[in-house]
Amino acid sequence: MKRFLAACAMVAVWACLGWGETISFPGGSVDVVWSEDGLLSIQVSLASRPPAGGATLMWVLTANALRFADGIHSWQLHVSPTHASIVVVPNDFLTTQRFTFEQLGIRIEEHEAGRLLRVVIPRSGAIPELVAPGDTLEVHALWIQQAPLTGVRISEPPILVPYVPAETVYTRGTTIRHSFTLVDTVTGAPYAAGAATIGLVRTREGAADEIVRYIYREPDAATGVLTYEFDTMNLPAGSYSLIVWVQPLDVTVRQDLEIVDPIP
Repeated sequence: MKRFLAACAMVAVWACLGWGETISFPGGSVDVVWSEDGLLSIQVSLASRPPAGGATLMWVLTANALRFADGIHSWQLHVSPTHASIVVVPNDFLTTQRFTFEQLGIRIEEHEAGRLLRVVIPRSGAIPELVAPGDTLEVHALWIQQAPLTGVRISEPPILVPYVPAETVYTRGTTIRHSFTLVDTVTGAPYAAGAATIGLVRTREGAADEIVRYIYREPDAATGVLTYEFDTMNLPAGSYSLIVWVQPLDVTVRQDLEIVDPIP
């Protein structure tokens, strides 16, 4: 049980430290986080109130890519209360293009003029490798100063590991079953000397999470494959989380899923 409680605690640590970073600067902060599906989330937060008197509350995010093979020198994203666009400058500087957010799949998830901006940018889409590890990102708030508030180097995205099943909805009475090979997240090579603790947690609004299933598994000695399964027959329909904690790799994966009643 102690192993599983430690695994639950590791979920938050993995999300905060392993997949992104927070940069603080005088008067605010920037959070840059990769999601599992290759989306880069950028949130800029300022503590001070925006100026009065009609100042232009324009955010400008500038990415210096300098990636010759991908054909991208840099791009710049502009967001104001009335405007949102992105300009991409190629390596040859001859065919600078302006795009809408919709064309590139960019989303503004939250925008409070002069105080908060959160955008989500896909790594690839209409422009392949729009963002990539190693690019440097500068954050400007034009109503404060022309110099960037801060700069951050885009880190590596998380390495996806096949520790949870792709299916997320199960009919009550069916079995949650999955098999995988332990993988070293640094080298990608099979890892035979590990083990996994797997738990199924019921999640409810306004209530503490409830551990409803809990097992410890080691890989098969002959094949190196680790298999686990949970019977859902006596579980109520609702929301759950499947948590897999792999040791000694210190990898924790959490997947939300739903158990539904059978159709009469």
